[in-house]
Amino acid sequence: YKPKKVIKMDLVSLIGGMLSPKIRKSSKKYIQIGCGNNIQENFENLDFYPMKLREIFKSKHIGHDLRKPLPYESKKFEGAFSEHTLEHLYYDEAINLLKEIKRVLKSGSIFRCTVPDLKKYNDFYNGNIRNEFFDKFIYKAQAFFNLTQNYQHKSIWDYEILSEKLTEVGFTDVCEKKYKDGENSNLLLDLEFRRSETLYIECKS
Repeated sequence: YKPKKVIKMDLVSLIGGMLSPKIRKSSKKYIQIGCGNNIQENFENLDFYPMKLREIFKSKHIGHDLRKPLPYESKKFEGAFSEHTLEHLYYDEAINLLKEIKRVLKSGSIFRCTVPDLKKYNDFYNGNIRNEFFDKFIYKAQAFFNLTQNYQHKSIWDYEILSEKLTEVGFTDVCEKKYKDGENSNLLLDLEFRRSETLYIECKS
């Protein structure tokens, strides 16, 4: 982040938090954390507040700072999905978000979480993987820039650390999955263009 952008984001977060309800009522069955433009029906679609004034009235998602507690009562949703979101938070912020996701899920609900996979990037660096996604990098170091710094990334993940942190916050049955493969078909919102670099994990609340 550049200092001006940090200040702007914190200011937007402050104003957005003041104008948003502390607890939201919802009839949706599921919640999507860090939705981007992947808006889904029957989901509460959360992402950061619009950063430009003209975007406020065009925004289709619910504005929320994911560093803050989720604005829902406990045991509200029957499933959760998050794609390429945790890496935009520092580790302590990400762990707090995982705790919040568990809190708002009903017992036994599935949480499907995806992140850029350090192992796949390492395999590419060592010459053990080739595909259209990684072939776009002229230099291998560019791939690691993409993983660690591009798009305002603040943390990196592989199965070892993510599965351990999910277990620590109370999730059970943590397991690695594949693209579009999971226990609850309603949560298979994986985007194709991210497939080659992604770690897919599911667990139960």
